[in-house]
Amino acid sequence: MVLDRSKDSKPLYLQIKDILKHKIINNEYAVGSTIPSENELEDMFGVSRMTIRQAVNELVNEGLLRKERGRGKGTVVLSNAIADKLSTVKSFTQKMQEQGLVLKNKQINISLVTPDETVVAALNIDPSEQVLRLSRIRMVNNDIIMFSISYIPGFLNLPFDAELYGSLYQLLSAQNIQISHAEEYIEAMLADDLISQALEISLNDAVLKRTRISQDQYNRNIEYTTTYYRSDKYKYVVELTV
Repeated sequence: MVLDRSKDSKPLYLQIKDILKHKIINNEYAVGSTIPSENELEDMFGVSRMTIRQAVNELVNEGLLRKERGRGKGTVVLSNAIADKLSTVKSFTQKMQEQGLVLKNKQINISLVTPDETVVAALNIDPSEQVLRLSRIRMVNNDIIMFSISYIPGFLNLPFDAELYGSLYQLLSAQNIQISHAEEYIEAMLADDLISQALEISLNDAVLKRTRISQDQYNRNIEYTTTYYRSDKYKYVVELTV
């Protein structure tokens, strides 16, 4: 497989990690199976064993792979769930692109609504001010991953063209609005009728709920988003340092 070996390219081990991860998520390496051996991966990519081990260890740390001890055991695929590292404020679109994954919107609905008390408090707006409500069902590699509902203050005057909402943050950036800060709350819950239908899962299946309130460069609350993720397709990775 061809790697980018130019001077300013991503480190080789990270390129290999991305390729292997793409194969895992696409079930080319199925859960429970073993990936090619270190020798095979060396030949496949034309790199050193150390580089291969760095790439594999990255995926072990993300919980996608497990190294089996013992001669001939190999490295087993544990999970094909997408891992989201919580460290910086990025859009879902950008994170998927960085992992080499194909993101699609299965469904987008846009409307102008009167906010309820929760939205008013989250956006710190007047109760009489209307807000843009954006709901999206999103897919990665043809698998439904998430269902989100976002509320954006009406004073931002965002367009009503669904084709522009591939990435909300890219659209905001085009309007000279930059996300400078965000707070998130993550919890587990059971899917109700709305969520189960959107994610195409069973009623009361476990999902991850993620609530985000974002501020722009003027310290205005400009996004209140609640996202529901399929727990079998998505997980969070938190890095801790001492």
